[in-house]
Amino acid sequence: MVGRTHVGLREAQAVNDWLFNKDTVDKVLAHLMTCGQMVEGGDRLGKCIIFAKNKAHAKFIAQRFDANYPNLKGHFARVIVSGLPYAQSLIDQFSKPDAAPHIAISVDMLDTGIDVPEVVNLVFFKLVRSRTKFWQMIGRGTRLRPDLFGPGQDKGFFYVFDFCQTLEFFSQDLPAVEGNVGESLSARLFRTRLEVTAGLDERTTAATASEAEAEAALRGELVETLRAEVAAMNIDNFIIRPKRKQVEHWSKPEPWATLGPEARAELSKDLAGLPAELDPEKVEAKQFDLMLLNLQLCVLTAQPRFDRLKEAVTAIAAALAEQGAIPAIAQQMELILEVQTDAFCQDITAGELERSIETSSHCRTIDGRR
Repeated sequence: MVGRTHVGLREAQAVNDWLFNKDTVDKVLAHLMTCGQMVEGGDRLGKCIIFAKNKAHAKFIAQRFDANYPNLKGHFARVIVSGLPYAQSLIDQFSKPDAAPHIAISVDMLDTGIDVPEVVNLVFFKLVRSRTKFWQMIGRGTRLRPDLFGPGQDKGFFYVFDFCQTLEFFSQDLPAVEGNVGESLSARLFRTRLEVTAGLDERTTAATASEAEAEAALRGELVETLRAEVAAMNIDNFIIRPKRKQVEHWSKPEPWATLGPEARAELSKDLAGLPAELDPEKVEAKQFDLMLLNLQLCVLTAQPRFDRLKEAVTAIAAALAEQGAIPAIAQQMELILEVQTDAFCQDITAGELERSIETSSHCRTIDGRR
């Protein structure tokens, strides 16, 4: 009996050491942030509950999150445990669909009772040996949520990240998936800006001197946007650390002067979609940017989908026009109305389309008021 007790203590200590290991927690968080189910066009992790072992473990997880994601420090992931004077306030905030925190690190407090339909990620980061408790925890993800990912795109499932063999212990053979594999809006924007830059670089001549000047200015704005995004990538972030050399190289302005096929391929493969510490943008603004960039690409490369994209841009412009009471939109109303006219896209140049993208940029400043 003494020997068996001794082994049990050693195993418990090994588990404890693993749970409190910095590298372990960093890898768990990186896996969650890259493979978890996303919202906001794939740019933000959906609501998540991390079930921690105890208060010390929860605090350690929060500290490692803040260290790896300093731009999200103090609001994106929060410890919610009993005994905190503001615990109920945090639960109320977590229950709001678009409000931080988006990750609740819980010790028992959120295992039962809480009803947040937006929860799409559950992380089992502690040993669970009570079948009743296990199914109560699973129940946190089963609430239905219509239109979670957009109009008509309902919550259809949730992810369980099991790092402590809980599913195996209860013989639950749930279907395994790779996790989030869809490309985020930010990654698509990054790659499309690269494509437009390539289209500009490959043009031999513009029709007029003024168009050539406009296209040169457009290229400068595109590469500066891309460079600034790379420069905002934190090289201490666990996800970005393996790409440190590329991030440091492309954070400088000089490499962007000439972008050959190999350079564009490297940027697209290695850096597109990596987390950047930029101010969050509304998904509608990013969708508008993406459509206008694709319109520019159609103009530059004579692609056949121009009419379909123009209709989509017109629809978004019409939605913006209905929000004319917002000062940032009112300032750009002339251009918003112009975008909706039949004449707008007749013989338009890529440089002229850039004005519309600038309109979208102005509208981003109203992020909290739309």
